Amino acid sequence: MHTIHLEQALRTNHWHVNDNQGLTLIQSPLLAQYKDRLTHAFTTRMGPGGAPAPYDHFNLGRNVPDEAVKANALANRKHLCTVLGANHDHLKVPGQVHSGTVVPILEATAKPDMANVDGVSTNLSSVPLLLHFADCVPVIIYEKKRELVSIVHAGWRGTAQAIAANAVALMIEEWGAEASQMVAAVGPAIGTCCYPTGEDVVEQLMLTLSSPLDGSLVKEQMAQGLVKRGSHDGQAEQAQPRPDLKAINAMQLLLAGVPEVDVCSFCTSCRPDLFYSHRQSGGKTGRQGAIAMMHSPS
Repeated sequence: MHTIHLEQALRTNHWHVNDNQGLTLIQSPLLAQYKDRLTHAFTTRMGPGGAPAPYDHFNLGRNVPDEAVKANALANRKHLCTVLGANHDHLKVPGQVHSGTVVPILEATAKPDMANVDGVSTNLSSVPLLLHFADCVPVIIYEKKRELVSIVHAGWRGTAQAIAANAVALMIEEWGAEASQMVAAVGPAIGTCCYPTGEDVVEQLMLTLSSPLDGSLVKEQMAQGLVKRGSHDGQAEQAQPRPDLKAINAMQLLLAGVPEVDVCSFCTSCRPDLFYSHRQSGGKTGRQGAIAMMHSPS
């Protein structure tokens, strides 16, 4: 069973890149099958936002000291909502601190304290959920039977806390969801090609996929592709282990019982023309977003 999951987790797909009223947006082919009930999009840096470098053009991140950049990002969020037919007044945006915390959104107009939150779930229609990214892994989970949606921000620390699986567990506990009725999309993020890291990070990530009483699965997964080893493109620093964060999040979802997970092939670091990348830019850059909203059938 784990071998089957591993094959699925490592399989990436080419996602649709579309122009929507001047915004370059990306969609998961899997989630797009449910467009009658679910609106979703992964933004890019391309759009009419007009932010200055290094935040050009359609930056959604506001965690910067520059008030003009913050104001521009807020305007961009409003524009994104307009393009997608969402009510910006109901938009929910967690603070994102690299935690494993996922919380439910139970009221459309409430403004809960989400300063220490990295994932949100809701059963409400017309409540857009937005997170922003620049290499970290965006994950959207949709439960078809009870009409639920979750979105999570999974950097390596969030992934090491199994935040994607935490979202699955929250939907089950809060609303009686069934993992077998869920589908998930793992969006554009840094690829294993561009993510050298330390052995301590690898160990923490692999522990989310194995029993603490049996380390054999950890070794098996490392040997079969979730962590690359050896040089890449002749770069000496790439001799460090390079975990596949997208595949690890997909694996966590599959092990949690989600039967279909769509993994995007885009590496944010390889495509600075299309995405903001924290690593590629040297640390100062904007943020693209992932947005999801359920709506009543037309």
